[in-house]
Amino acid sequence: MVETLLGNATMTLFFTGGISLKTWIDVGNIDRELEIYKRISGKMSRVNFVSYGGWSDRKYMKNLGDINLLSVKWHKKEIFTIYNLILKYYSEIKKTDVLKTNQIIGSEIPIWFKDKFKKKLIIRCGYLYSYFLKNQTKDEKKINYAIRLEKNAFKKADIGIVTSSWQRDFILEQYDIELEKIKVIPNYVITDIFKPNTEVKKRYDLIFVGRAGSQKNLINLMNALKYIKSKNKSISLILIGGCCLDNQIKEIVFSNNLDVTFKDNVQNFELPDFLNQAKVFILPSLYEGHPKVLLEAMSCGLPCIGTDVVGIREDIENMENGYLCETDYKSIANAIETVLANELLQEKIGKNARKYILKRYSIEKILKMELDIISELLSK
Repeated sequence: MVETLLGNATMTLFFTGGISLKTWIDVGNIDRELEIYKRISGKMSRVNFVSYGGWSDRKYMKNLGDINLLSVKWHKKEIFTIYNLILKYYSEIKKTDVLKTNQIIGSEIPIWFKDKFKKKLIIRCGYLYSYFLKNQTKDEKKINYAIRLEKNAFKKADIGIVTSSWQRDFILEQYDIELEKIKVIPNYVITDIFKPNTEVKKRYDLIFVGRAGSQKNLINLMNALKYIKSKNKSISLILIGGCCLDNQIKEIVFSNNLDVTFKDNVQNFELPDFLNQAKVFILPSLYEGHPKVLLEAMSCGLPCIGTDVVGIREDIENMENGYLCETDYKSIANAIETVLANELLQEKIGKNARKYILKRYSIEKILKMELDIISELLSK
């Protein structure tokens, strides 16, 4: 019955507002983002992607496999984007059984199609837009807009998906949503790709992967390295991703002659090689949603240091499958020194981290959760 429901159904995924296939390629995430939808498309009649790179996105169609691309240009006024979709892809969207968002931003568009065509709608929220904004700005106008957007999206949804239980609890409390309507489906890890590789030589003490910005707390990480160096100890670190464009970080590194290697974005499936070149992964953030890169590092069996904050503490049990510290530079420095000095601790928490990911976040487990949700919705 379930297989029949899925096999006869079509789902259309709407990208985050303004995001294109090129965006995914540029930041190195296309393999990670595509994998589960390629597997879902093998179980359904069709999966469509609505992307916002316009005609230029079509040059990347070869990456999609059996997924059908509906690409239009993004307009800040969503009604113009909607008109473009109607003009180009009316029949494909009209025939869709389930609409789904990738994030909250841009959710107005699939909500419009839900109302117009009486379709089922899944609102997925990888991170809480309003929560992140409250931590990033004092602009009440922006914050209130995010709150309205989130509230409307979850009210309109047939099912809402978040990636962690703390996000679910937040939504239930803030927006008065029915408990059964909000489901937790965590981020997944492709554990056959992200796995330990003992043949790779360790070249760095630490690795960080991600963008810059105050949330990531990289200034305090640099200050921690300065503090350790002041004690005549040198720690090698490789930074991968958008963080390498941060001039303030580069200034601290170069002015203090820190042992830091900068590496631009790499494609997701190339990342395990770099992770396995490091002794320890570190994520010193001030807050997180459900950080994929932490899960991927844990899946590689790396001992991981994370700050004791929302979005990290939910997955790291201190001294068991990782190491928690506070967000100030001295606490970060102490964590780095403690973990690097104790090989037995590294081995213990690294092995436990791998087991933890296999048990909870393998793509096979998350795929089943996704398909069960779609089947549940189709059966209503």
